[in-house]
Amino acid sequence: MKKYPFLIVLLAFLVSIPLCGTGAAAEHGGNPLSEHPGKAVTARSVKNAIKDHVKAVAGRNNGVFAISDDKLKKEWRLKLDKIHDPVRRFEKDGKTIYFACSDFKSTEGNDVLDIDFWIVENSGKMEVIDTRIHKVNGEPRFTYEGTELREVK
Repeated sequence: MKKYPFLIVLLAFLVSIPLCGTGAAAEHGGNPLSEHPGKAVTARSVKNAIKDHVKAVAGRNNGVFAISDDKLKKEWRLKLDKIHDPVRRFEKDGKTIYFACSDFKSTEGNDVLDIDFWIVENSGKMEVIDTRIHKVNGEPRFTYEGTELREVK
């Protein structure tokens, strides 16, 4: 994260303002558009980056994905259930940031968390630059409004 201080500030800004409309259908907003054919980054490559990131974190934590929850002051121990469609992207300051959220199940109960991942391409590799708890048991912690997000196919 130290390599991308401007992205951290950007993401903090984006989380602090509304980024997409209200309602379940527009939860992550934007007008989904197809990615141009021939581009190296696809929804599959973004999802694979998430899976690789989750696997790496789990490898350091006895096989579970651990994430700190500042709001509840606890550390969640989770297993990846699924990555949502669509994968989206937005442009900011000449950078493309890819966005996807995923469902995780708690290893210590029946809780379900929706975790959002932000990813950039860095020297031909996909890199997770931010991870946030979007929902706990269906209760959102933030929403997205106003920025044009595009679907990645």
